[in-house]
Amino acid sequence: MPGSRWTERLRHLALAALYFAVVTPAGWCVRTVRDPLRRSWDGARTSYLDDPAPPRVPRAPSRRAR
Repeated sequence: MPGSRWTERLRHLALAALYFAVVTPAGWCVRTVRDPLRRSWDGARTSYLDDPAPPRVPRAPSRRAR
């Protein structure tokens, strides 16, 4: 039996309420405990840029027996 328009709207409203009641406060709590992006200021650092990755050495193409 297919659902009606109102049950679909009610389902979307319930999911939105659940998201804003559970997921959003959990994200706020995680951000108060730690800084996932490490945005804090460190005066001892000379630069906040990461070191570049070493260049990749290309591998020789493999030869398969035909």
